[in-house]
Amino acid sequence: MSGIRRFRGLWLAVGLLTCVNARADLYAARDAYAKKDYPRAFELYRELAEMGYLGGQEFVADMYVGGDGVKRDNALGYAWAKVAKENGAGAEMQNIIDQLEPHLTAKARAVVGEIHAQYGKEAIEKRWIPDPQREETPPTATLCKLRVPVNPQEFFPEAARNAGYSGKVFVQFTVAPDGHARNPRVWFSTPKDLFDNAARAVVMKSIYTPRKENGVADSCSMRILIKFELTGSGDGDDRIRRDFASLESQATAGDPFFQTAYALVIATRPELNSRHESYISPLLKAAQAGIPFAQYMIGVHTLDGAIVRRDVAKGLLWLNEAAEGGNAEAQVTLANHLMKSGGDAKVAVAWLEKSAAAGNIEGIYRLSAVLAASPDAALRDPQKALTLVSEKLAIADAVPAPSDIRAAAHAMLGDFVAAEKDQKRAVSKVRILGWDRSPQEARLAAYQAKKSWTGDLIEFD
Repeated sequence: MSGIRRFRGLWLAVGLLTCVNARADLYAARDAYAKKDYPRAFELYRELAEMGYLGGQEFVADMYVGGDGVKRDNALGYAWAKVAKENGAGAEMQNIIDQLEPHLTAKARAVVGEIHAQYGKEAIEKRWIPDPQREETPPTATLCKLRVPVNPQEFFPEAARNAGYSGKVFVQFTVAPDGHARNPRVWFSTPKDLFDNAARAVVMKSIYTPRKENGVADSCSMRILIKFELTGSGDGDDRIRRDFASLESQATAGDPFFQTAYALVIATRPELNSRHESYISPLLKAAQAGIPFAQYMIGVHTLDGAIVRRDVAKGLLWLNEAAEGGNAEAQVTLANHLMKSGGDAKVAVAWLEKSAAAGNIEGIYRLSAVLAASPDAALRDPQKALTLVSEKLAIADAVPAPSDIRAAAHAMLGDFVAAEKDQKRAVSKVRILGWDRSPQEARLAAYQAKKSWTGDLIEFD
């Protein structure tokens, strides 16, 4: 197996970049300009410029001065040229500044001041840029620990083995007071999707030491990197490093696709990171160029506070950009945040609907749980929950959640025979996993008494 083949998972990992983007990205802006759709190109470049993307700022300045796709406005062209120059632009922007500077009126200078106040380097940093100086103890730092890990090789997918792929998966999950994991959610994986279910199985089968509050075990959140390594592949390290050098070169040249890919590689293969560069740096550049996956990654890191300083406002801003751009993982993350923080549940459900419609398993799982048993009757749709679970969650049926969801939905529809049957399956699965069975048994008792149940079937993380 060649180094190229082993690296192929990298391109699968960033496959989201090829999806239709509802927001601006550099590729759409370039395409519109090439097609001479200048009004659309200006609109897209302006969005990127407002996120601090230097190339967008340069194009906006040029298009204002040239009147391409927008009414000619030398004051605004000068203003954006000044912003771009502040961010590292070269001679072309300086030329615009030098030509227009002598002709600026007092009114024009006021406009320049307004643009700089909104989009100058300081304003962009304040609104968008995460602080790289993370706190010594991030607010979300985990206090639970992995106690008895299982070997990922035991769950290596046969399809991946046959295809010659290794993989890495970042998974977030809740550690319950009983020391077992709940709700494993994939942050990202390389290759995309191929190892996700295996990683969930590793998380679920491992045993943890939960957080303790005043000596009493309590729930906590963890995030771990799970590696699935092929052995005896005969891969040449020299070839892998040559492939990486090519990737690094294209990322350095400024292509946001390659910047995203490069960031994922140095995040999961630190031995290749000879520059000792934080993977946040290329991700941020790609995020400012409008790449939804990169925006998602910047958003979750900023919201989390483990790699950069935690900043909820900036984290949510990036996640919203990613979610509006069609990134299903960002949509799920926003929904989780809203549900956990007591935000607008209707907005959370709307995000879950979008992620589920895109086929995202995490979104389907959480949406079906809400539809089956939400305390808010306006959010419930038990029949739709049954359809989602039956059609989409069969692959996860080794865990209790699908049976739990089906049981709650059947009970809500008044079919207590089916509810009891499904809930007994959930109790059986919980027993096998070694979990605390009391929540499932309490629901079983309710269904046996011909009562429906409302509440949170999952713990939003």
